[in-house]
Amino acid sequence: MRSPDIKRKLFIYGPILVSLGILAALVYPNLGPLVATIKTAAPFYLICSLLFSAACYLFMGMSLWEVLKILGHRLPFWEASGVAFVSTTVNYFVSSGGVSGFATRAHLLSKRHIPYGISVTSSVVISVFIYLVLSVIIVEGMFLQMLKASSYGITLFQGVAGVAFVLAFAFFLTLMFFHNELRSVWARRLFHLVNRVLFMFSRKEIPEETFLQFETQLSKGIHTIQARRYELPLVLAYVCLDWVCNILILHFAFLAVGAHMHTSTLIIGFALGQIMTVIPLLPGGLGAMEAAMTAAFSGMGVPVGQALTASLVFRLFYYLIPAFASIFIFWGLRMSEPAYDYGRRNHHRRHGNHDSHGEGPNDGQVHG
Repeated sequence: MRSPDIKRKLFIYGPILVSLGILAALVYPNLGPLVATIKTAAPFYLICSLLFSAACYLFMGMSLWEVLKILGHRLPFWEASGVAFVSTTVNYFVSSGGVSGFATRAHLLSKRHIPYGISVTSSVVISVFIYLVLSVIIVEGMFLQMLKASSYGITLFQGVAGVAFVLAFAFFLTLMFFHNELRSVWARRLFHLVNRVLFMFSRKEIPEETFLQFETQLSKGIHTIQARRYELPLVLAYVCLDWVCNILILHFAFLAVGAHMHTSTLIIGFALGQIMTVIPLLPGGLGAMEAAMTAAFSGMGVPVGQALTASLVFRLFYYLIPAFASIFIFWGLRMSEPAYDYGRRNHHRRHGNHDSHGEGPNDGQVHG
């Protein structure tokens, strides 16, 4: 086996194996209470939990659809939602600090004549809002924990570290929007990083655009966002609704296993679990999130069997079932890709006229 193939397999499967090991160490000692809790789970609340998971992905799609519309690139809503769905689930299995999701989204949108620079701009805008709202949730959870607990210990440290990391990442993304020199340096790094991830999955899908085109598209997208920033509150509203539905998935998971808790307790446990999902080495924080939630909720009086079962239900409904569904959505997106005149593109290239994925009279817009 060639060295690049080994690195590719380690990159994909290594973090998954580590996460599965953490899950096994967590589940095996609590297998008895876990099975007993599952047997008595209420189907109605499980259905509610699953429906709120679907609502999360609906709002993800709405946020991407709205940002693309602000940037002047219209897609049919179901296509934008499908792209958001698939690119989000990719991060659950490929641990890359979110780059795999960026690359997947850029690839799927490029098939619909959306330039790579616009794809990255939309991803950055949505990521900033996601991390800012997440930081608010973590701060709220940490504050509530401080009010409830007489001693803080490792929980306070985790909360501060999580908030610092999330806010630092959101600040960095925001800074790139306004600092031209920094944006130029990191645009090149991001371009090559996304290109490398795409190459890892399919050598035939390396971006064909030059970096100069990519940087021009990125700058154009950022200037458009700055000019139309008053339209962004709707995107922020969709992101907030996504997070609300996220919490409700866990809420109904606990109701399903017979655990009724105060809202503050729910937010504290959810916030501590979400801190673990930002660990770039583990796909979706698999294993670490369940361990953190179980420890947090059991420490606040919830039986271990119920806490572990609810966190696993959350993982199943929000991560695993959508990841399985994304296979069929990806197939649907591939089947619906618009026809593309590659001969025309090669003709323009030979004559020095670069056609950047449909940019021209229609400015890359796709109507459907």
